[in-house]
Amino acid sequence: MAKNDSIKVKFTDEQLDAMKQGLQQVFSVINPIAPVLSSDDRRNYGSVADQNKLLINRSKSYMEQFPKLKPAFVNKAEFHRDFAALKEIGDLLILLSDMQRKLTYMKILLDHGNYQDALAFYRSVRYNPQEKEASAIPIYNDLKKYFPSGGAKTDGEGPNPSGPEPKFWLKDLIF
Repeated sequence: MAKNDSIKVKFTDEQLDAMKQGLQQVFSVINPIAPVLSSDDRRNYGSVADQNKLLINRSKSYMEQFPKLKPAFVNKAEFHRDFAALKEIGDLLILLSDMQRKLTYMKILLDHGNYQDALAFYRSVRYNPQEKEASAIPIYNDLKKYFPSGGAKTDGEGPNPSGPEPKFWLKDLIF
């Protein structure tokens, strides 16, 4: 493994197909029943805070223990169906969140490795024009635009190998 290669990832075609098919199956199940909420809808409905989740759980328990206290307009079967679906969706969201976190971490490490390799290539190309390697000059001229801060110039013979270092931004890694 290379010095800056902190992770090795190579999916087989079968693995990629299996992952894509699995995600497509999940999407095909939820797509017909998932509503599309506008920003106003999301603002109006909001999110149930933890304190209110406790209220829901406690109310469910009391409705089961004291069915005579349930208001007539509350459909107990619908409430239980929604409650069960909410738990199932919550469990799926935990799995999806964990999968997204793992994929994001893999992407960060892969991006970092590729970036370090690209920097090593740039440094090599930056050095080669000084060694009179003519084919490196157009490559260097193309790559140097990614480092707008410039740097110390030499006597016009080419780039300074101790010139500016490229900047690494975390925002470039996260999608």
